[in-house]
Amino acid sequence: MQKKPYFSILALLGMVLSLESCSPPIEQDAHRILQLELTDSLCVETLAPLLMDDFLPEKGLYLLKGDKSRLPLLVDQNGDILQEYAIGGDGPNSVGPNGAFGYRFLGEDAFVAQGFYTDYHIFGLDGQKQRSIPFNAEGLFGLTLYKNRTTFHPLYKNGQAFLVGEEPNSFNPATIDKNKLGAAFYEQARTIYAYNLETAENQLLETYPESWEPRANKRFVGESVPLLAWGAAQQEIALLPRVGNQLFLYDFSGETPILRQTVALSHPERPADAPTLRPEDSADSDYPQFSDIRYAGAYIIIQFFTQVPKGLLSELKAQFGEPDYLRSPEFREARQKYVRPYFIVVREGEQVGILNEVPVSGSFNFSDASGILYFNDNLSPAVERDYNVFYKLRIVAD
Repeated sequence: MQKKPYFSILALLGMVLSLESCSPPIEQDAHRILQLELTDSLCVETLAPLLMDDFLPEKGLYLLKGDKSRLPLLVDQNGDILQEYAIGGDGPNSVGPNGAFGYRFLGEDAFVAQGFYTDYHIFGLDGQKQRSIPFNAEGLFGLTLYKNRTTFHPLYKNGQAFLVGEEPNSFNPATIDKNKLGAAFYEQARTIYAYNLETAENQLLETYPESWEPRANKRFVGESVPLLAWGAAQQEIALLPRVGNQLFLYDFSGETPILRQTVALSHPERPADAPTLRPEDSADSDYPQFSDIRYAGAYIIIQFFTQVPKGLLSELKAQFGEPDYLRSPEFREARQKYVRPYFIVVREGEQVGILNEVPVSGSFNFSDASGILYFNDNLSPAVERDYNVFYKLRIVAD
């Protein structure tokens, strides 16, 4: 039996929120308010805040990592820590002194660690490094560090280990310069890859599809580095440009991904069209870009956050200056008022509803093949505690 936090999880069980949709009739199904229910929690008795990177259902094992250490732990479904992997530092069995971007299971007996622009490292579950594969970036031109998502996905294809994922450093921005190219940037930039871990052959994949509206209409809407999710059961890549309202689903059961379907996305809190921008103004946009995409059983879950209005942000910058406005009480108040997460839900190639509220605190951290969504408030818990909790929620079926 799993450990329970001292406040009552049972008191939250079944807690759901149902809101009326104010969508026009034509979008009633797409904008149907879906409900989440809390089904259980994973509790891990360690003080340091943890994040969830992966789950191996065949063995009931989780790969967690420390928020500060960025080193992995192997945890079972009871929340018991089975291994704390001491793979930091510069030794032959390490990922480097800074830890890794993230960790994912490779099959049932190993995991992959993505080092900080050094190598991919494959470890057995005993913590012993099996081999390293060179990093597949063009160079180090920028650094993006996510807390709640890992940007690569291991898989086996014809008996060979592959990664599919996102790598913004797959091209040199001095050569493919969005400020000079404008909308033509989308024709040249490639950040999505399939990397053969046996041969170290890196295949850069279509990143901004020709039918993506901004590219088709030659509109520049910002760099919009796409998000990727891998659906193992479907043998499918979900490609999501951060800007716009299109989700692209690729069949990757063969050697090369083939575009299978384009899904139209919409939400009452998201504009129907992304604004056309000058390249130098793209950082100031208050457009709510997509921030996450996950497979959760038969569902695809897409997240975005509403933003502080551009006009208010300009006022705060003028009043306090940059970057001091970020530390002002007025900015914190504006963030609390305007910035909140929303979710779009897709199933079988069709948007089937939206999620506007979550009945627990915390951030969307992970989802698994059984359809469980994990929310994590360990970085800033609603109630102070000396252990970690991952809330397990499920979409309520009709």
